[in-house]
Amino acid sequence: MKKIKFLTLIGFLILSFCAAAQIKIYDDNRVKIFGDRPSDDLYKDLSMQVYGKYGSSLANARIGFGNYDLSDNFLYHKRVFVGELGTNWDSDRLELCGSSGLYFTRGKGYDFGEIIGKLNLEYEIVNGVITDVSSFKFNTDVYAKGVIINSDKRFKENIKPLRQAMYKLQKIRGVTYNLKPTTKSQKGSTGFNAPNNEKEAADIALLAETEQKMKNLYRSRIGFVAQELKEIFPELVKENPEGYLFVDYVGLVPVLVESIKQQQTQIATLKSLLLSQKTIIH
Repeated sequence: MKKIKFLTLIGFLILSFCAAAQIKIYDDNRVKIFGDRPSDDLYKDLSMQVYGKYGSSLANARIGFGNYDLSDNFLYHKRVFVGELGTNWDSDRLELCGSSGLYFTRGKGYDFGEIIGKLNLEYEIVNGVITDVSSFKFNTDVYAKGVIINSDKRFKENIKPLRQAMYKLQKIRGVTYNLKPTTKSQKGSTGFNAPNNEKEAADIALLAETEQKMKNLYRSRIGFVAQELKEIFPELVKENPEGYLFVDYVGLVPVLVESIKQQQTQIATLKSLLLSQKTIIH
């Protein structure tokens, strides 16, 4: 019995020593895991550093969550981790990996439907060829300095001229609208209900501030009704698995261009007829 206890103690000490060799905790509570290089944090800004196992830079550290399957079939990879991009090189780029998708949430998170943006990986197999048809969906306005879309001829096939652009464009109905609010605050007849405690008062104040910021989302907008547009340009309307319709507004640009060209052709023809009539009169 004493021998078993002694061996257990020795094993515990060995494991503790090994763990201590990989994890270092400083007097100021900073933590370094799998490495200890003071030059990497000269000003001691970081609370924790996690080093990788590769190369002299100890780069590409990864913190994983849940299972980590590296099966040969990429469609069945199951990995969720945060780390430095790549393997065995000091990339200085953040990699955020969710094998089946990424979700950005706020407030109470996914279980309460408070999703800022999401990417679900989706594939279609046509004639034995796997095609990635994934898309990133945002539930907020997106601001950018510009949007550049792949349009190279080498990406396309079955290219055909756009016909009857002006005729179809005349059938489209433009509308003004407001987005429906996704959440509603609980208010009494004279405003917010009276808070019962300090925390509730703080929550109400935060909610009021958030509503003020969210007013921009409920502003009057200009656009189309997807169900109506689908009857005229089905190519510009896509339906998601939940049955909601989405419009490719950028896809209307070629329609406008071709419509203007048709109008210019008609205007040129009318001008030519008027000049011919004037010549005959004179």
